[in-house]
Formats: sequence, structure tokens, C-alpha cells
Amino acid sequence: MATPLTAAGGRKLDFETEALPHLDDLFRMAVRMTGDRSRAEDALQETYLQAWKSFDKFEKGTNCKAWLYRILFYTVHHQRRKLFRFPLAEDPEETLENTLVAPEPVPEVLQDQDILKALEAIADDYRSVILLVDVEEFSYKEAAQILQVPIGTVMSRLNRGRAQLRKRLSGVAR
Repeated sequence: MATPLTAAGGRKLDFETEALPHLDDLFRMAVRMTGDRSRAEDALQETYLQAWKSFDKFEKGTNCKAWLYRILFYTVHHQRRKLFRFPLAEDPEETLENTLVAPEPVPEVLQDQDILKALEAIADDYRSVILLVDVEEFSYKEAAQILQVPIGTVMSRLNRGRAQLRKRLSGVAR
């Protein structure tokens, strides 16, 4: 019979074996979703805290990566709602400077930063699906489960997101 101490040690080992290998992938996704390293670190920390708290509900042998991504998406969504509830006041002078700056010339070669900038410019719903399916290579079904939307919605958002991405990159690619 397992004592509480050995049961806790087994749970810790299971968590380390199942969840920790996905740390880097989750961090990259969090940075892409938030656009800010500090907020991504906070989201990742909260994701792993929630995963640890509810690890007893995780079914061993299922897709732990998808389970963690679902928690991450919920966490980032929750952070955004809190951020919009208390908007940050901007300096009007800084805002004016940022809006009056001349646009950069279009480069002749498409670079990674151009793709990332175009990806950041599309709507969150489309970007999330593109990141899950095209970047992280989840299946449509897994992406639907992570985002908790029907599979048809995933396919539709992916199609529209890719179209927006092509449109934004077409000028840069010329």
C-alpha cells in the first residue's frame, strides 16, 4: 500500500515525465500569443501551476501536450480579459509620435520577422488556429479540442487566417 509520501513522489515523477518535456514548445506559443516575453513567462507559470493542481484529472496515456495547450489558451485568454478591464494609460505625446512615424520601406526579401509581424497583425482567433495547425502541427481535431470549438470552425478559421496572412505578405514578397 502506497503512503501519501510515496504517492506524492509518484505524482511528481509522472508530472515531470508527462508535462515538463513540453515546456519549450509552450513557451514559444505563449510568446507568439502574447507578443511579450514577460507576459508569456507569467502565462507559462500559471499554466504549469494549473496543470499541477489538476494533474490528478489528467488521463495518463492521452495527449498531454494538447491538454497543456488547452490550459495555456485559457490562461492567455483570461490574462487578456484582465488587461482590457484595466487599460494602461498611454502618454499622448508618445502615441502621436508613434502614429506620425513614416512607414519602413518594403524589403526585397521576405524574412522571419516579416512573417511574425504579419502573423501578429491578424485576428487572435485566426492566429491561434494557424499556430496550432501550421506551426505546432496539431491535427484539426486536436486544435478543435484545445480551442473548444467545432472542427468546422477550425477549418474555416485556418482558411481565412491563411488568406489574411497571404494578403499581408504579398506586398512584402514583391
